[in-house]
Amino acid sequence: MMTEEMMTLGYVSIAVSVLVLLVCFAAATRKEKFTARKIVMIAMLTAVYVVLCLVGTIRLWWMNISVASLPLIIAAMLFGPVGGLLVGLLGSFLEQLLTYGLMATTVLWLVPNTVRGLLLGVYIKKKGYHLSRVQLIGALCIAALIVTALNTVVMYLDSVIQGYYSYAYVFGGAVTRVIAGIATAVIMAFVAPPVVELLERTVAEMKK
Repeated sequence: MMTEEMMTLGYVSIAVSVLVLLVCFAAATRKEKFTARKIVMIAMLTAVYVVLCLVGTIRLWWMNISVASLPLIIAAMLFGPVGGLLVGLLGSFLEQLLTYGLMATTVLWLVPNTVRGLLLGVYIKKKGYHLSRVQLIGALCIAALIVTALNTVVMYLDSVIQGYYSYAYVFGGAVTRVIAGIATAVIMAFVAPPVVELLERTVAEMKK
């Protein structure tokens, strides 16, 4: 049985999540110019993100590695915080909508990858969109740890609000999730740059 205090905590967390998302969106899009090409590419990356969320999980022995973060990382590398945030926010919303429908806790699940896209975009923009391999690996690993922590918090809040809380379910796989997140980050650090270079060359040719 969920106590009234736990339920209140859950709904307050939803309200805070909405506020965080609005603040992040406002901060990322302030003074941002949206060209038709940028909008189209962000929309395409969002669509790829949703598809990879649904089918892009690689099962390796005792852990699962999802490649869904690839389009989000690419968006951050190409367009900075606004690209990373929008792909994370819109992609997460569509993935949740297609998988579970619209629920009271849907907004909670938008936070982790929205924050991932925003933080990566801010760091990449600060570095002038030119990162060494080591810098990219470090940024992706730190983002993966933050997202894993946020996902664990969201899992806890969702389980409390929906009434299925189990310590083993929420916290039992935390170590595995951390290892999977780090492994995915390292893989993406080698996969994302060539894709970004290809997209940049394609856009450059289109401008000719």
